[in-house]
Amino acid sequence: MKFPYLILAWLLPGLVLAAGNQDMSVLEKLADRFMQQEVSHRQASYKLGKLDRRLVLPACQNPRVDWSNAAQTSGNTALVLACPDSGWSIRLPVSINEKQLGVVLTRSVSAGEVLQAGDVKLVDVANPAMARNVITSLDLAIGQSMRSGAPAGSWLRTFMVHAPYLVRAGQPVKVEAGGDGFSVLSEGVANGNAAVGDAVSVRLSGGRVIRGVVQPDGTVSLSY
Repeated sequence: MKFPYLILAWLLPGLVLAAGNQDMSVLEKLADRFMQQEVSHRQASYKLGKLDRRLVLPACQNPRVDWSNAAQTSGNTALVLACPDSGWSIRLPVSINEKQLGVVLTRSVSAGEVLQAGDVKLVDVANPAMARNVITSLDLAIGQSMRSGAPAGSWLRTFMVHAPYLVRAGQPVKVEAGGDGFSVLSEGVANGNAAVGDAVSVRLSGGRVIRGVVQPDGTVSLSY
């Protein structure tokens, strides 16, 4: 019975490596370059395992590396190093640690304040248990309005902010009603606060109350 070359090398670790066998350190360097590229756009670090030097594989001119499972590229996972010409492939374990970042306030803020670039910064989240609902991007914080006050150094959480109100209760607003082939413009008074994209009720001049969506220009739009 003939055993595959790779299995034979595994069963007989004392085999003397012959000329033309694959250099395992070359494969490890290839895997390292692959990982550097993969995490270059991520806040993550990685640690590669080591290939078993007892393995004897035919040398490969163009070895390839890829994820063992493309759906699992974080935590404890693996790479596959393969040589299509020789028909061998081996797994290399890799551990990936995603770096969590969160937004904190750089100064004390009051309810209703709109956050500016200097009011927030990104810091490492050392304890993931503390990261629940924490905003993870400055873009999601800057320009938002505070629902309540908070001291400097506080984590900025999603429920602490909202989009700035474009329409406020008691404010006169224009109401546009439109449909297929027609458009009517009237005026009314907003019954509540609302940001762009929010629904708000409006009391028209005749006393009728309608509900529409706030547009970027402050108009409340109805659709039929």
